[in-house]
Amino acid sequence: MTDNKSEPGTKVERRNSFSMSRQLFNRIVREWIIVTLILIPLTAVLSLTNALGFDSLIYDRLLSLTRLGNDPRILIVKIDNRSLSEIGRWPWSREVHAALLDRLSDAKPAAILFDVVFTEPGLSPAVDRRFADALCKSGVVVLPSIRKQIALEGGATSEFLPVEPLRQCAWGIGHINVQADSDGVVRSVHLREGMVNKPRLQMAWVGYSLVDPAGAGQLPGQALAANAQGWVDDHVIRIPYLGRADTFASVSYSSLLRGEVPDSLLRNRIILIGATAPGLGDRYVTPISASAGVTPGIEIQANILNGLLQGRSVVELSGWRAMLLAVAPVMLLLAIMLISGLRYALLLSMSVVMLTLLACLMLLQAGWWWPPSASLLGVLLAYLLWNWRRLSAALGYFGWELARLDQEPQVLPERAFKKGHMTGDIIQQRIVALERAVDQVRNTRRFMTDGLEHLPVASLMCRRDGDILFANRRARALVKDHSVRRSLASYLQHLGHPDVSILDTNDPEQFKRLGEVEFRTSHGLSLRTEVASMMTAEHGTTAGWLISLVDLTSEREAEEQRASMLRFLSHDLRAPHSAILSLLSMHQAENDGHDQVFASIDKQVRRALRLTDDFLQLTKAESSEYRFEAVLFDSIVQDAVDEVWTLARNKMIRLKTCWPDEEAVVSADPGLLCRALFNLLENAIKYSPANTCVSVTLSIEQGMAVCVIADQGEGISAENIAQLFRNYQRFSLDTSVGGIGLGLAMVKAVVERHGGTIECQSVVGEGSVFSLKLPLLDESQA
Repeated sequence: MTDNKSEPGTKVERRNSFSMSRQLFNRIVREWIIVTLILIPLTAVLSLTNALGFDSLIYDRLLSLTRLGNDPRILIVKIDNRSLSEIGRWPWSREVHAALLDRLSDAKPAAILFDVVFTEPGLSPAVDRRFADALCKSGVVVLPSIRKQIALEGGATSEFLPVEPLRQCAWGIGHINVQADSDGVVRSVHLREGMVNKPRLQMAWVGYSLVDPAGAGQLPGQALAANAQGWVDDHVIRIPYLGRADTFASVSYSSLLRGEVPDSLLRNRIILIGATAPGLGDRYVTPISASAGVTPGIEIQANILNGLLQGRSVVELSGWRAMLLAVAPVMLLLAIMLISGLRYALLLSMSVVMLTLLACLMLLQAGWWWPPSASLLGVLLAYLLWNWRRLSAALGYFGWELARLDQEPQVLPERAFKKGHMTGDIIQQRIVALERAVDQVRNTRRFMTDGLEHLPVASLMCRRDGDILFANRRARALVKDHSVRRSLASYLQHLGHPDVSILDTNDPEQFKRLGEVEFRTSHGLSLRTEVASMMTAEHGTTAGWLISLVDLTSEREAEEQRASMLRFLSHDLRAPHSAILSLLSMHQAENDGHDQVFASIDKQVRRALRLTDDFLQLTKAESSEYRFEAVLFDSIVQDAVDEVWTLARNKMIRLKTCWPDEEAVVSADPGLLCRALFNLLENAIKYSPANTCVSVTLSIEQGMAVCVIADQGEGISAENIAQLFRNYQRFSLDTSVGGIGLGLAMVKAVVERHGGTIECQSVVGEGSVFSLKLPLLDESQA
């Protein structure tokens, strides 16, 4: 059964545990807010800088997954080793270039991009004029310009343009400058670059404008302001490189010059002319250099043009859009980890990293480049910082719980946990403390299990729904089966419990109705079920039930024997005594009552009958056959006073009564309570001399009905009061007073069964005062 005294401590323990759990939750939330306030601004700032070189490596790897196909209109005319061996050493005469343009003009290509710098005059003006005429005749030639650094005012930047005759005849002029990253790899190019008053477009864009004027209306990328020297370079795009350097269709310069290439192969093609021979022309390290070596400038122009023709110029995201994309994965990870905890932190972090890279890949396929390094670094820091802070908070709570567990009363003789005996870091200390706590719990559990197993009472532990978890040897012996039935309902049904049907409602609260139910098994055993709820430590809810089956077989057999004895005393023993008294009365009536022998016999028979009656009343008082009902206490007292009135009158003792104004209602067995009051009044009269007073006072004090009986008799010594209510105890010096000392024992038994108390205060030579107190009955129970 539940001990009410333990409930306040349990509530305090639950309240302390809940408070500590709430503090842990609040601390975790505070730590989460701090980590968030640190990481989000840091990630945003990092996303706005280009200081993270890891982005370039990610870009190169993702670029390999988004390769474009080569546009079939692009044809590269290579100035290769073969051409140098057949035409001669570089530089060639511009007559050679003029002859090549004449050959190309006959084939009518869509555009010609000449990646050869003509910034200085040729051998003679006539040769330059001849080349210029060829340019004018073709009408689709784009010539390059390059950037130069000259030491003018402030180190201004300028450009090298083709010489005047050529510049006038070219369809357009575009710069061939490229943008190298901090690692020296060319990944991007400015589509517009030059002096602020007349910026130059990139040569591939100029060629694209010649081929597709409608599609070349708006430059991709962002326009920027000029620098302090008046130079502008903006509209940056990433170059969508193909997988290999030899992906585009190409012919040798010398082969084309000799007419080995048919016109059908040149018609409507975009011709790019540039040097590819080693040591000749410009070469750069590109993302495809690992497989193709350094890339010639003409190959870079071909890749730029290929991306423009297919609408796949990659523009880098910047500003607030890049910042929002960078902080989104960090916020997502922090939000999920706050909800899910530490269990899946690594898996969640890896998932967010994969989602971030997947989003980056999808944006790259759509023509946008978002540098993800700031976001990935934020995710990494989120995982490390959040796990560190959460682990710190968890370790603090862990230590508090272990300390609280160590402060609990030790069931087994074990030493308390002492931090001073621990060495190593905090995690090692917690691990050692956990080992000790687990070992203590395991030993305690084994101790409790063994204790339940060997209890002298059949006991079962059940879940809240009635499934049996444990049954000790006494419980197993009742069903003659060591594999006890799993369900409590089937177990009790097998024993013959009369109220098993209440367990079929699937209401765990019905288990309480099993308590204090007594039944008899088919084997003749008398059992009483007692139910105690097992509560959870933290929340105070019912976790299960402890069912005890108390064996009352021997008690019930003893009660049957006592009942038989009472029947014997009531009928078989009283009847002969009564018959003897009747015969004696008849004999004394015939002899005028002067026969002293028969008078002595009459006295002894009456004494035996009185002894039998006292013993019978004591046995009834100690039995469980009480019939309680709501009665007026003062009426029962009045009945007892009426019964002793004749005794008091014969002895010339005055009975003085005092009743309260308020009625006192008690739950009592009227017959036994009246008999107990009669015994007290009878004793007061018997042990009081003649011409004295016995007072009976009723009152109500603190929810109790009080009856005080005071006499003026010989009194009882202090050392005898402690044994006054025992069986066969008499302390009177007057031998003429009958009795064997069972009356007060009967009074004490009746009063205690009524939930009351009885006390005696006495002074030798002055009298005794008996105070009887019974609990009042509530109005709701009346």
